[in-house]
Amino acid sequence: MADLEKLRAEIDALRRRLAEFQLGAQEHKRTEEALRESEGRAQALLESASEAIVIVDRHGRIVLVNAKTEAMFGYSRQELIGQPLEMLVPERLRDSHARHRQNYSLDPRVRPMGQALDLTGRRKDGSELPVEISLSFAEAGGEPLFMAFVTDITQRKNAEQELRRSQSRAEALLDAASEGIVIVDAAGRIVSVNGKTEQLFGYDRAELLGRELEMLLPERFRAAHIQHRAHYFAEPRIRSMGRGLDLVALRKDGTEFPVEISLSFIVTEAGTQALAFITDITERMALDRATRQAERLMAAGRLAAGIAHEVNNPLSIITSRLELMLLEAEDAGLPPAVVEDLKVLHRHAARVTSIANRLLTFARESPRDRVPVDLNVVVTETLSLLAQDMTHAELSVSCSLDPGLPPVLGHANALGQVVLNLLTNAVQAIAGTGTIRVKTELLAGKVHLEVADDGPGIPPEVLPRIFEPFYTTRHSGSGLGLSVSYGIVQDHNGTIAVHSEPGHGATFRLSFPPAPESRRTPDPTSD
Repeated sequence: MADLEKLRAEIDALRRRLAEFQLGAQEHKRTEEALRESEGRAQALLESASEAIVIVDRHGRIVLVNAKTEAMFGYSRQELIGQPLEMLVPERLRDSHARHRQNYSLDPRVRPMGQALDLTGRRKDGSELPVEISLSFAEAGGEPLFMAFVTDITQRKNAEQELRRSQSRAEALLDAASEGIVIVDAAGRIVSVNGKTEQLFGYDRAELLGRELEMLLPERFRAAHIQHRAHYFAEPRIRSMGRGLDLVALRKDGTEFPVEISLSFIVTEAGTQALAFITDITERMALDRATRQAERLMAAGRLAAGIAHEVNNPLSIITSRLELMLLEAEDAGLPPAVVEDLKVLHRHAARVTSIANRLLTFARESPRDRVPVDLNVVVTETLSLLAQDMTHAELSVSCSLDPGLPPVLGHANALGQVVLNLLTNAVQAIAGTGTIRVKTELLAGKVHLEVADDGPGIPPEVLPRIFEPFYTTRHSGSGLGLSVSYGIVQDHNGTIAVHSEPGHGATFRLSFPPAPESRRTPDPTSD
């Protein structure tokens, strides 16, 4: 009986062990199934990846690849498994790549796609392709595995090359433009310029990029321009050259020049940017001034000729009768005072005749027929002509002529008319006791002439109109003298300005460019 119980106990224990074994087998089976399922999911993910995935061991041998690797490099996975990774690298790069791989295996770390390296891969057919590589690592059975995620970036490289070519073409077009082109962002910072801009402003491109656009404007205009710029970016629009603004620009050396600005805009990834097309209009303005001066001079010439013709005939009659009266004065027994008055009248008639002849000569002369003229000689001859009017005791003349004064290019008669007008006005302004000062000098490379008087001066309200045709403050006179003088000075590429304060006289200042050295010859009209 005891033996039977013992046998039953052994059978029960055997049954329990069998049950435990069956339970363990089931668990093992479930574990194997889960592992296979996990491996299947991993394999599916591996195969569906958009990048080529290559897994290598610590010796650099390929242990696993996905379908994308086969498609990218043209190998079957059987041809890759067990081979060194360097078979996917161009031969010229294999040694350096092996060293990089070994260094990475000593200090493995995740290098995500954002920090990937641009490298070159090699296909089975020997062709090469640009690739981007990201790295990771893991352990399996205590052995390290290294995973390379490979992306073919051929399309990106082609797009980048095309973009660079497009940018190069755009830059070439910008640099070929005849206008300066400045591109600015909404903050007013310069993002691009062309070669013409460098020429116009004297800056290198590197000195302009990133700087505010207002650096190219005189300081007095900058605050207002910032507001204009803000308004433009608030409502950007194309403003064609015909609607450009005439502005003043500032070069690097501090000099200013007139410009015309036209605007356009582009929308970029960085936001809206404005394009300013800048044209230097210095020559155009000079041509416009020259045209207006020529027209004014022609009009003055026609008027001068008309006046001269109108007065010449009566003057000839008056002069002839005065000469006849002077010849008969002694026989007629006229008093000495009357004879002296006749002489004064004859002298003034002769002077008016001379002025009329000068006007006729001025009207006939061509701007092209210019010669070097000694301004000192012109002043001396004109003073001699007016000597009789300046002999009374109350009037004195102070004359300071620079002996080294270079000649100016022009017409002696026309310049003489200017000096005559200024001196005559000074005599009439003083009309009593006073002094006339005449000075010539070479200053800052220009020939200067100054005629000043210490008369009552010119009222401030009159100064802006002093050179207008037919404008005069006197009851006598045509109002043409200063207007004609202004036109003559402008025609000689000179400037004329007047400074006056009431009670302190008036000063007229003229400046002319000196004649070129090669044309400094004696003036035949100044003998």
